[in-house]
Amino acid sequence: MELTLTVTELSKYLQKKISKDDYLQSLQLIGEVSNHHYSPSGHHYFSLKDDQSIIKCVLFNRGQGGEYLLDGNQILSSGKISIYQARGELQFYADKVETYGVGTLQQEYEKLKLKLESEGLFDLSRKRQIPNIPRKIGLVTSKTGSVLQDIINIISRRYPNLKIILADTRVQGVNAAGSIEKSIKSLNKLNDIDFIIIARGGGSLEDLWPFNEELVARAIYASNVPVISAIGHETDITISDLVADLRAPTPSAAAEISTPDVKDLRSQIHQKLQSILGNIEIIVYRYKNQYLMSIDKLFNYSPKTEIWKIKLSLLQDDLINKIRVNIDDRKLKVNHLENNLRHLDYHETLSRGFFISTLKKDSTIIKDITKINAGDHLIFSNLQGMIEAETIKIKKNKGNNE
Repeated sequence: MELTLTVTELSKYLQKKISKDDYLQSLQLIGEVSNHHYSPSGHHYFSLKDDQSIIKCVLFNRGQGGEYLLDGNQILSSGKISIYQARGELQFYADKVETYGVGTLQQEYEKLKLKLESEGLFDLSRKRQIPNIPRKIGLVTSKTGSVLQDIINIISRRYPNLKIILADTRVQGVNAAGSIEKSIKSLNKLNDIDFIIIARGGGSLEDLWPFNEELVARAIYASNVPVISAIGHETDITISDLVADLRAPTPSAAAEISTPDVKDLRSQIHQKLQSILGNIEIIVYRYKNQYLMSIDKLFNYSPKTEIWKIKLSLLQDDLINKIRVNIDDRKLKVNHLENNLRHLDYHETLSRGFFISTLKKDSTIIKDITKINAGDHLIFSNLQGMIEAETIKIKKNKGNNE
């Protein structure tokens, strides 16, 4: 007769069996640290792996050697095997950790780093300047990740007129390196790209490994336009970071440091225009004084007939009027330019009750209603927040309903 157990009963049974095995209750485990996470409570959660297997581990805050738990490190850990009952997972509970050589991935990283460094791929002398005011940029990342939306949100806030060309890319897994290389090369075929941002969120050493591959490093090095590398968190340093023209600590930081703030630009332009107007006033005032001095001298040293004085007076008035007209004309042009600059700020439009409409699936701005299908999820954003809605029916201007 078959034994029938609940999941909890089975977990408890296995836990009891393992706890009675002296061999599993006191052993040392050698492996490479992967996916390490340090909790606020002081516990270390990580995995140990070799070239064939992987096991989840934990070192509680009372344990020793937590400083050695860095992704890629080869360690020797002492502890026991047990079952984590809540998830039914086999887990190694370490009470002591010490270093034990260098992990395989870390060795590969150091080997490639030395090779590319000796070839000059990291030289500071070859790093290119990122354009201060870009018109169009390329973005190498996954269209389904949160990184894309973060970058779009920041750029839309800072510099909404910037055009972004997305090269949808695999950023994790076996074929990711080839996908990244292909995306970089495809963006380089566009002649009007100012620079490229390569971005991916945080992860383990294995998750970020495609950005440590040689073919990705050489694609960045061969790029015709500058490349910003924004991989993982601030503490993650990849080969791509070392080759790129600029390394950003996070994808969000890449969007911040690579684009100007339209508010700052408008303020700078306004200051420049005011300075130009001030200089014009000074120049006009100086020439006007020189003109009046010349007129006075002419009156003093020329025949002082009434007709002569009248002609000179008319000439003086005519010149002064022309100067004033010229100044007024320049002021109108400056005011017109300031108004145009003010219209560039999308906050002005949103403050009047308008919304920015985007498709949720790819965050593209909706400019053509024929591109919307029933069932699409839409995002309507303004200065106060955003509204998500699902399209049920579309009514076009011609009166046709879909």
